[in-house]
Amino acid sequence: MKRLLIQYGLPLLLLSGGISCKKLLDVNDNPNKPTSVTLGVLLPSVLEATANNYYTTASSTCLFAGQLASYSGGPLNNDQHRNVRLSGVFNAIYSNTLNNVVFLVKEANRQQAPQYEGIGKVLLAMNLGLATDVFGNIPYSQAFKGAENLTPAYDKQQDIYAAIQTLLTEAVALLQQPPAGIRPTSEDLFYGGSAAKWIRAANVLRARYALHLTKKGAVAAANQALGFLTGGFTSNADDCQLVYNDRNFNPWYRNVAIGTTTGNFTITHSKKLLDGMNGTAYPGLVDPRLPFIADKGTAATYTGIINGSGISGNTLLNANTYYAKIASPLIMISFAEQKLIEAEAAFLANGGTVSSTGSTAAAYNAYLAAIGAHMDKVGVAATDKATYLANPQVSVTAANLTLEHILREKFIALYLNPEAWVDVRRYDYNASLFRGMALPVNQDPAMGGQYIRRSQYPLEELTRNPNVNAEEKPLTEKLWWDQ
Repeated sequence: MKRLLIQYGLPLLLLSGGISCKKLLDVNDNPNKPTSVTLGVLLPSVLEATANNYYTTASSTCLFAGQLASYSGGPLNNDQHRNVRLSGVFNAIYSNTLNNVVFLVKEANRQQAPQYEGIGKVLLAMNLGLATDVFGNIPYSQAFKGAENLTPAYDKQQDIYAAIQTLLTEAVALLQQPPAGIRPTSEDLFYGGSAAKWIRAANVLRARYALHLTKKGAVAAANQALGFLTGGFTSNADDCQLVYNDRNFNPWYRNVAIGTTTGNFTITHSKKLLDGMNGTAYPGLVDPRLPFIADKGTAATYTGIINGSGISGNTLLNANTYYAKIASPLIMISFAEQKLIEAEAAFLANGGTVSSTGSTAAAYNAYLAAIGAHMDKVGVAATDKATYLANPQVSVTAANLTLEHILREKFIALYLNPEAWVDVRRYDYNASLFRGMALPVNQDPAMGGQYIRRSQYPLEELTRNPNVNAEEKPLTEKLWWDQ
């Protein structure tokens, strides 16, 4: 039987310049197939794959964060933390994406195309970040060498984090170079070939991954993040996102919303998320983003599913919601997230803690700006935005700002983004910061009443690469940055 070489073999070159085609080539199998593609053909495919990886990762990790919950079928095992092995995430990142991104970077370097190479390094950082924040230690330094090494070693997470920052630093330097020869234009589905916007995105990513390290030293991590943000986004127009259309569907529409029209229900809003917005967790504070996030039909209130219960709520993640329309953007990095990184970092850099009150004007202003940016993004009316911002539970002044205020807004702004689970773990599922946070009902007894901290590796990876056996850890064991 022919051995299946998925993760670490030769580049799986993508044939189509359109984002709808994902046909993969094994260049060892058929000499009549092309063994190379142009950068302009490869780039849109790896961009689409990266956006889809954010969807694939979020569709499970947002269950763990308490943003989503599962109906009785579908991903209920993940919602109940039963033998979580996110094979789809691992294989999508390694098989469908990283091999091609590595090829893109090498080919761009060979052709002396610094803009393509810089974009490729940003995409490498994004996908490595997704993988390591789900699994911990992952293959990198020995991976992507083709037949030279089909069973690469696993790099420690701290080394992956160092590599992410190196890749982003190198990407910024490359993108700052004058275009030499070919450069991306319309085939850049994120930014239309704008090197300036890619540089801003790289800087926000640098800040994101710096802030992940708050348990390794909160003030140092916060100050490093603030330094990176000086070169970050300037408005919602800089958001790193992929906008879909009526031929290439948004994956939340394709995989979730369509099912709501046929009775094939999989995931929807959690009770924790909606109670934090409908006035239950915060009496007197009703969030005007609710109708843009959830569709309650003719029901009087927004009611989500209790995590792990499998019992239906009355809201749907369907095509009437901002995130799950056919042509909605899939947002990977946003200006709203940047401002909340800034707010949290300024709060921590000023000596703020989980229980402290009061911070700087900079932290408070960034917090307010983030709320406004996210409301503008999803389409909240100006009058509704002003009413929310004037609510005493939001308009608290810098002297009364707490970490809970910042994280409440970040949890909403990061809806359907894998980053939400990172924040929840960094603050240990703290119910005083994330109101309503609780273990899922019917949780797997093997979890011992503890929260999930990671995914285990795919079973097929255990059979392909003997190096993974030493890396297998319980679902409750914290990742390196979480310790």
